[in-house]
This record gives sequence, structure tokens and C-alpha cells, in this order.
Amino acid sequence: MILKLVIGVIVIYLLLKLFRKGVPRMGGKAGPTEIKTAVAGEDLVEDPVCHTYVPIGDACRTQIDGKTVYFCSPKCLEQYKIEKKR
Repeated sequence: MILKLVIGVIVIYLLLKLFRKGVPRMGGKAGPTEIKTAVAGEDLVEDPVCHTYVPIGDACRTQIDGKTVYFCSPKCLEQYKIEKKR
């Protein structure tokens, strides 16, 4: 009886160790798909709508009055066009 209890506790302990190792904890480092980072030496540009800085290679861009304007997403680009019409 006691032997079964000891073996059960050991099995539960080992399962918990494996579970904690395999599941990322909250507040830990983000994986490569969670945060986009600029390539070394790549310039960052500021979105005029939400003021987010994005790598120039990932930015949505458009020409407005002969000037290239960069956005973090197509949503911000459309929002900018709507506000510009007013």
C-alpha cells in the first residue's frame, strides 16, 4: 500500500517536471513569431496614425503628395486615408 503511494507521488512529480519544461511560462521570453524585430542595421519608421515604429522592410507604404508615408498595417493606412479626406 505504501509502496503504491510512493510510486504514485514519484510519477506525479515527474509528470509535473515534464509539463513545466514543455509549456512556456507567462512573462517569459517571446518566441520568434510573437515579436517582429528589425534586421540589424534596418531603419525603423513611425506610423503617423498609431505612432508605432516598424522596420522599413515590414511597413506598408504609399505615396502621398510626392512623399512616401509608412504604416504598420493596411488598417492604419486606410484610417490615414479616411482622416486625410476630412
